[in-house]
Amino acid sequence: MPKSLASGTRRRLRSLSAVSATTLALCLLPQAGYAVQQPVRTPDCTVVPPANELDESPARCVSAKMSIDRVPAVGESATVSVALNAQVEIEQAGFTVRLPKGLRITSEGFSAPRQRGLDTVATRTVALGKGERTLTFTVTADVAGTAQIQADVSDLSAPAVERSAHATREITVGASAATSKGRVDGSRSTARRTDGSLVPQRRAARSAAVPGKICATGELTYATYDGAWHPGRRVAVSVVGRATPDAAPTTVATGLTSATDGGYSLCFAHSGEPMAALWVRFSTRTSWWEVTEMTGQDPYVVEVAPVTGVPGGSTQDFGTTSPDALHMPAFDAFDVINDVYTMRGSGNQCWTREETIDCSRLKARWAPGNTNGGYYSTDAAVRAVFLTDEMPDARHPVVHEAGHNLQHLLYNWYWPRGDCPSPHSLHRVTGAMCAWTEGFANAVAGYAMGDGRYYYNVTDWMDLLQTGFQDTTQAPSRTNPDNGDDVEARVAGAMIALWRDLDGGPGRTLDNLDRYPSDSFEEWFTVDRAKSGLAVSRRSRDIVYRYTIDYREGKRRESVRNGGLEDQGAGWSWTGGAVGNFGLARSGRYSAWMGGNGVANEDILSQTVKVPAKGTSVLEFYLRINSQEPTTAKPDSLQLQLVTGNGPTTVYTWYNTDRVPSYAHRVIDVSRFAGQTVTLRFVSTEDQGEQTDFLLDDLALTTS
Repeated sequence: MPKSLASGTRRRLRSLSAVSATTLALCLLPQAGYAVQQPVRTPDCTVVPPANELDESPARCVSAKMSIDRVPAVGESATVSVALNAQVEIEQAGFTVRLPKGLRITSEGFSAPRQRGLDTVATRTVALGKGERTLTFTVTADVAGTAQIQADVSDLSAPAVERSAHATREITVGASAATSKGRVDGSRSTARRTDGSLVPQRRAARSAAVPGKICATGELTYATYDGAWHPGRRVAVSVVGRATPDAAPTTVATGLTSATDGGYSLCFAHSGEPMAALWVRFSTRTSWWEVTEMTGQDPYVVEVAPVTGVPGGSTQDFGTTSPDALHMPAFDAFDVINDVYTMRGSGNQCWTREETIDCSRLKARWAPGNTNGGYYSTDAAVRAVFLTDEMPDARHPVVHEAGHNLQHLLYNWYWPRGDCPSPHSLHRVTGAMCAWTEGFANAVAGYAMGDGRYYYNVTDWMDLLQTGFQDTTQAPSRTNPDNGDDVEARVAGAMIALWRDLDGGPGRTLDNLDRYPSDSFEEWFTVDRAKSGLAVSRRSRDIVYRYTIDYREGKRRESVRNGGLEDQGAGWSWTGGAVGNFGLARSGRYSAWMGGNGVANEDILSQTVKVPAKGTSVLEFYLRINSQEPTTAKPDSLQLQLVTGNGPTTVYTWYNTDRVPSYAHRVIDVSRFAGQTVTLRFVSTEDQGEQTDFLLDDLALTTS
């Protein structure tokens, strides 16, 4: 119900109920060895909003769109234009052009092309002012085949994902103009050597093998964004052959590439006349996980050119082969999920202990040039990860989203109650459910990748293993995250530390989640963790406390009177009728409702307390923010001030843009006021416009 104000105006009550989430987003924005993390302040970006309502990736301040004046045939050239639009000034922007071998840049002003996997990369530095600008370059086609032209822009001095842009165009270069196309078709490619050349068809070798059998051997490899080559692990591999030139292809042997070196050796019985042809086929779909094109129907497949005239009793070595450059990221995304698979705690080959055969799959969808990604869909008809074109380059986003899929599967397709605000950030308070589900996915990424980080793209990352309370004299940032178990990064850091320092890895946690579907980190640590024999001892509580999550046992002094507001606000002073029974309390009946007017107004809630001279003192409370204001401006705010004899100190400010649809636990270290009598004062300010509701409940000032 609305509540009366002294001015006689009435609040416009809007629904504050949580909405069930159907998607889990990549909501983060820093692969080891690319750049040193640097804090950066960026304005509210609006140039590139999320691609659709499911995608909660951060908006960007720079956009890039690519066009080409023609699709070149072999021997022809084309001009590529990249239209840029920037909301910020970037004095030194790196402009990188990435081309597959067989397509080369022929414009001046770029660095000499450098080989990177099956691609070549050329760069130049440009200055970007606010507004629009078009950069052009010329490419020449030397070889027929599919090609992806990619261009990336990044701020060299502050490599934040918001200050970057990615553009791409996929074409098919033909032998003539008539066979060239402005698109690429299908998810199949022909295998290449690591020098980029196609594997040619050849006559079979007559090397000795087991009599009455034919064996196929070789290795699958792929290159990552930085050009490093890696084994293609646990990829589905089939041996396919024709008995006669006119016979239909038949699969004669199946298996997986090695989990260590990507090698394979598959044999099958054969006697009599030599087989007309034999070849090897790799696929990104296995019984445990898959990477498909965007419809989810077809995996990515690469075939090695056949050998012919294959006699029985021979071994055919297909050598080291790879996918083509266009589909390389699909195999990269597939391979990195191996690191999630090795974490499982099921005790069998499936992801859960209940499944021993017919394992459920983790599912990811990716395609060259795709912009619809950065989330996991919990929809029963889909249950798949969606990846944008560039996400496999950073690798961590793939593992993060696979972590969502894994948690959903471990929970037998149950998802915790609550919602994640859109957008939400790794370093900010979001709420118990959001911090738990996103924090778990971040922990999976940071642990599986071995660096304790989260990479938004190849240059922009956040350290998940930061410890210590937030410095409230500085603005919240990736290097100064919010405190407590409602913050994704804090939950992730605490989980990684437990896995590394106490639990012997994540396997027992995953088995625990399989048995007990916790709704929050607090429930998992304080209730469900011990059910599997995982330690909840003083040492484990001290570990999570390093990440500002305080579940320590022991006496704590309480300094706030009537922190739950249930004594009808006794002990508190306020203006604007802030404390009342509005039906919106986190616990009990009473809460403080500040703001919510939609007109110029100020509400104040305060209480004078003594901060003990010794110990660590923290102010804890639960805050819920709902707003009808647009996300591009910050007209409404809530300040937390501590008033001493020297005047007020603003220790934190929340805005309408910090929406949290359910109560979030806030923890503010106030130890710097030790020994002083201070007035805790919350001040909400609204302008003449849309309303913003700031709801407070369960406040405490504790010292331990």
